[in-house]
Amino acid sequence: MRLESKTAIIVGAGQGPGTGMGNGRATALRFAQEGAKVMSVDRELRLAEETAAMVAARGWRLFCF
Repeated sequence: MRLESKTAIIVGAGQGPGTGMGNGRATALRFAQEGAKVMSVDRELRLAEETAAMVAARGWRLFCF
């Protein structure tokens, strides 16, 4: 919980095309795992919401734009 009580804004938190996981989504998940409240931002809201759903499913804190 190295980032507990911190807020992080992750720009590009949605998944890009292709297989694997993009840097933005991976960063959002890791920061949330470490206790940060994460703001998921992406130019495609649907993709930011997918990342938010992944975080919420694990019981971590996140909101999206």
